[in-house]
Amino acid sequence: MEYDVKIVNRLKRSDGQFHGVLKMIEEGQDCASIVTQLSAVRASIDRATSLIVAGNLVECVKENSKDGGTGEESIQQAINLLMKSR
Repeated sequence: MEYDVKIVNRLKRSDGQFHGVLKMIEEGQDCASIVTQLSAVRASIDRATSLIVAGNLVECVKENSKDGGTGEESIQQAINLLMKSR
């Protein structure tokens, strides 16, 4: 699967947010601010994960359909991946 530039950019933002959290910790900022930023990083990574799984699911189902399959196995695998990431 080729990864969309939007996913790469989203992960770069997540990386920047994470480094910002490390800087906040080094500067001794308050707990609430750090936890808020960590939640934002997690949400960003969760969104990227969902986009990657969804894109992969579309490709897998298309491929499975070409081979005469229903795509049910691909869908179940995607659901399992999403549930594991939570």
